Amino acid sequence: MTMENIYYKLAKFLDAMPNGFPATESGIEIDILKKIFTEEDASVLMHLKMVFESAEQISKRTGLDCEFLKMKLPEMTDNGQIMGIRVGNFQIYRAAPFIFGIYEFQMKRMDKELAELCEKYDREAFGSIFFSENPPLMKTIPVGIEFSDDTTIEPYESITSMIEGSKSWSVRECVCKKEKSLLDRKCSKPTEVCLSFAPVENAFEHDSAARAITKEEAYSILKKCEEAGLVHMTSNYKSGHFYICNCCSCCCGPLSKYIAVSKNAAAKSNYKAVINIEECINCGVCADRCQAGAVEMKEYPVITDCIGCGLCVSTCPSGAIKLVRRDKQDIPHVPKNEREWMEIRARERGLLDEYKKLL
Repeated sequence: MTMENIYYKLAKFLDAMPNGFPATESGIEIDILKKIFTEEDASVLMHLKMVFESAEQISKRTGLDCEFLKMKLPEMTDNGQIMGIRVGNFQIYRAAPFIFGIYEFQMKRMDKELAELCEKYDREAFGSIFFSENPPLMKTIPVGIEFSDDTTIEPYESITSMIEGSKSWSVRECVCKKEKSLLDRKCSKPTEVCLSFAPVENAFEHDSAARAITKEEAYSILKKCEEAGLVHMTSNYKSGHFYICNCCSCCCGPLSKYIAVSKNAAAKSNYKAVINIEECINCGVCADRCQAGAVEMKEYPVITDCIGCGLCVSTCPSGAIKLVRRDKQDIPHVPKNEREWMEIRARERGLLDEYKKLL
């Protein structure tokens, strides 16, 4: 197989995943793959499934040399080319989609050349296609909810449930913000804001791209993000979460595309902001804080297409804004886990059979 052919084959392999990796007329997506993968890397990735396996299991299934895989797979994990989990001496691996996956894992390797390639790809195809399809990749996590006696917040909408249900926590810099910085559009907001967590202890001990933190530090970072006006977002399903992104519309794909491309780009929380006009002092703080472009200042603030993050609630000086639960018919279906999300997305793209081959 020629060098060109293996990268085109890898592009088709990634596009067969529910997340997608759309082709362009310019072939910019191939340039991105050449930047991230060697030919050997590309070949190994295409032998992996979208379920975790050990090196021994992959060797038995594919015929690849087990000792080679034991050397190669940790290297590819460190390079952000695949997903790998290490607990003690036990290690398992799976293929990663381009987003959420390979792109986010390029933090250590992101340079100006890769930043320019990714921006061009986003502009030519990825941004308009990926962020228009259902279901959305990420869902907003609300803050500032006031409970009544009959109100129950789902665990997948509670930051506290995610943090308290974990035994390891870590933080890393935001690759989106680094990309924009390399393109001379540096964000003024905090950059070390991407949280990961796991249900086992010492899960991030060998993660060279992340900094292990305590539970208390995780809460402190989340508070700092709220104060800076960053929106908490995580995977758009009910269980199995392992990260919280803290996003702004100037850098974050889902939020920027929510404003400019499609309301499918980011899933709203089950809540929405409501203003008590009698208490509103028309100061405009809510409009300044909103990362979704949902607040328009008229005689008083008017909110449309609210994503339900609650950032306007936490800083309203008169306490005029509250988060209230949306009507039942306005709450979209939330997949129960990543597998269901993948199946729905694959079905929507007409690729369910192709996806099942990756399991």
